[in-house]
Amino acid sequence: MQAFLTDYCINSRNRTVSLGYLNGLEALIERAGPTSSVAEACRTIGLAHLGQKLSNPVFMQKANKMYFELLPSFRLTISNKATSTTVHSLMTAVLLGLYEIITSTGTKPGAHIAHARGVSAILTSKSSPFNLLCEGKLFQLASPLPLDQLETLESKNATTSSLQRSERFSILCTPTDNTSWPTLDAIFVKMHPLVRRAEVALADKSTLLEDLQRFKQEAEQIRKDYSTWTMNIPKEWQPTVVGIIPNTHFATRLEPGYWPGPVMKYYDLYVSSIMNSYRKARLLLLDVIVNCDKAISRLQKNVIADPTIFAEIQELTFDITASIPYHLADNLQEFDQSLSSDGTMKAIVPGRSVGGLLLMHTLYMVATLSIADPALKEYFRDCLAWIGKNMGIGQATMLSETTHLDLQGFITEAHVLIWAGMLA
Repeated sequence: MQAFLTDYCINSRNRTVSLGYLNGLEALIERAGPTSSVAEACRTIGLAHLGQKLSNPVFMQKANKMYFELLPSFRLTISNKATSTTVHSLMTAVLLGLYEIITSTGTKPGAHIAHARGVSAILTSKSSPFNLLCEGKLFQLASPLPLDQLETLESKNATTSSLQRSERFSILCTPTDNTSWPTLDAIFVKMHPLVRRAEVALADKSTLLEDLQRFKQEAEQIRKDYSTWTMNIPKEWQPTVVGIIPNTHFATRLEPGYWPGPVMKYYDLYVSSIMNSYRKARLLLLDVIVNCDKAISRLQKNVIADPTIFAEIQELTFDITASIPYHLADNLQEFDQSLSSDGTMKAIVPGRSVGGLLLMHTLYMVATLSIADPALKEYFRDCLAWIGKNMGIGQATMLSETTHLDLQGFITEAHVLIWAGMLA
């Protein structure tokens, strides 16, 4: 269990800046006791985590046995209205879902989906103390209280109405009190249905010019929202350049972590993952705009494309690549010093697995976009394979091998589990 807690928990130094990841899980397990379902789930995923990292089939088989022994009792817990929406139930569901993500294979890629839907049901239940809005698979807290305080309220039979309401507090939090600025998750929620509708329209050759122009106009407005958000990022969320990887073309195929350019460090992995989620989403939006431009140009002459859009695409993708060493390396300073004088690359020493967990979906999604550089897409797939092999995350291995498939729904459900882990 301790190996999993060490490898996957990010302790928040300041929850007004970062929520961390599974931040209160260890304390929650201590209060719940060693025989609780959340403790059993943590032991199960801990053993699976070790089995994956060590390629130990004995550990994997034992973890699988523990997992299936836990499921019946947990189903009884969540079928009971009195216990279905507790903090313990939520975190148990999250851990069981993460177990499926860690042990994922090509033969059962979507095993995590049932747990993701369970998490969504707990979070959006009318009797849930979390009182979350789940719209577009994003959670916005109606209460700014962390789970340990919610657990205290549960023990006192407090109701949702007794919680202080603050619509500006969200999982994708920024330390700001200015309510005139759009929150990142609010932009995500607005963007999600537009992208889905635009993809359907772009795939249909009979789509009218007016519809294409409307999709582009809506996308451009959301693009402005993203620009406003980035102009108001707090100083704690700004990355720091800690090194430069020279463009010396050491090999035709770059090793993971060695894409030429700056290496950036963040406040913590939570902040880096949110910034990469923003970059990924903005690239998805730009992909819609570029493809709308292409479709419009086939129906109308003298279409002038925005000349700044490709520079924007390059900046966003390079910022993602600059964050990869921070997510993958055990020691960023040692990594920066690892290039020898002859310019050869040394194998990167893997860091904590949570870095790969919080990075892999960004890499996958960008690797599927038509606007991304083909060489960069290949590099991102190699990074996914590296995460799977060196950090023991089966889903990363699977994603590295299946980027040609449409796994939007699959990824969305995995996001539910990963983001719910930020509530701890």
